[in-house]
Amino acid sequence: MEHTKKLRIGNFHVKDIVFGEKTSFKNGVLTINKGEAIASLDPDKELKNIEIYIVHPGDETRILPCKVGLEPRFRPDGRATFPGVTGGLTIESCGDGDLYAMKGINVIACGKYSQAAEGMLDMSGPGAEHSIFAKMVNLVVYAELVNPTKLDQPFRNEAPLKMAAHYLADYVAASLKDQEPEDWECYELEPGAEEAEKKGLPRVALFFQIKAQVGKDKFFNERIFGIDCENMLPFLMHPNAVFDGQITNQGGLYGEGYCTYTYQNWPIIKRLYQEHGKTINFVGVVPFAVDVPNHFKQTVKVAGGELASLLKLDGAIVASVAGGSNYDVDFFFMCSELEHRGIKTVGLTPEHSGKSMLDPIADAIVSTGDSGTVFEFPPMKNVIGDLASVTRDFYHAAWTAHEKYGPSLRPDGSLIVNGCMIVDSTNCAGFTTKTVKEY
Repeated sequence: MEHTKKLRIGNFHVKDIVFGEKTSFKNGVLTINKGEAIASLDPDKELKNIEIYIVHPGDETRILPCKVGLEPRFRPDGRATFPGVTGGLTIESCGDGDLYAMKGINVIACGKYSQAAEGMLDMSGPGAEHSIFAKMVNLVVYAELVNPTKLDQPFRNEAPLKMAAHYLADYVAASLKDQEPEDWECYELEPGAEEAEKKGLPRVALFFQIKAQVGKDKFFNERIFGIDCENMLPFLMHPNAVFDGQITNQGGLYGEGYCTYTYQNWPIIKRLYQEHGKTINFVGVVPFAVDVPNHFKQTVKVAGGELASLLKLDGAIVASVAGGSNYDVDFFFMCSELEHRGIKTVGLTPEHSGKSMLDPIADAIVSTGDSGTVFEFPPMKNVIGDLASVTRDFYHAAWTAHEKYGPSLRPDGSLIVNGCMIVDSTNCAGFTTKTVKEY
């Protein structure tokens, strides 16, 4: 008998996080033994100057550079919450069974040195208006590598620091053991598929970009079951597995890109599930990698189109992971390929000012905002990380000098940067703080 996946997510709503003698979760409050927590997140002793911070909405705090962000999860059956990353693969069972989630909080890794695709989070002031994470209680782990290398490069391997956030999330989520969730979400394709077939509803899939252009040695690309996505061709994936930790983002936490929290809570997939069996037949999701060589771009485009034809799709959503450069090229390639095959396609993408896309067949595009818009942000009383990284290191959204604006970091600690500097501000996951306005 064919096994079907049914994922139940049991939610625990966290009202606050405090430090205390024993790590526990009770009455909506997560209490953390800081010493134990720090001991759990560096198993190979590759980090130094480790500190854990609790920050709340409204705090006069700026966090940068932000590297990864994720929601603490717990598997009551003992399976790994991030299969292939923090534990065994359990490939067959990913996206199936019971999973506990700590809602309303986020775990962030932050360091001293920035890489290009990283950003900042302001917990108050105008910057806080741009990110959903400013409305959550954030658990921030700051650390430095014992042996930092290639600091003059825009991308480098900081795996121990990024993994620290995963280990910390697992540590705090273990406090949910033997507890009963406040409410449940249930995700299952088969019942809706049967209803959709009876009604003859259009077959729809979500195609989404995966960052895979930096190089395997950098621990910066997205990973599926812990495997770097470089040279990955499009494949059909069960949407439940996206919620259940099959994909982890190691590629920076900034305005445009998806983070692991995005995959764990992706609103677009949830909405597709809501419509499944009612207005559409949701057949699954298709990740496709973004990379530089034109031969690879063409291969991904054709492979994605072939898969769409085999799935007999009537419609598709194509979600970009970022705006500009290779992301735009590969995004429009996929939109065009699907449309040329007779598949009605809607594209989701952030914008970069000044770009011009002229493919007339890509005529249904939803913008999630211009990531190149220039913003000014006042200084903050507290900084977690290193403010000097803004002009010392690499950021997509900052600069050391500009004829009109001057340097991004000003003497008083205020900043002038592009909008994609703010974590989660313009990505197309479906839960930004912005809305589209028609003029």
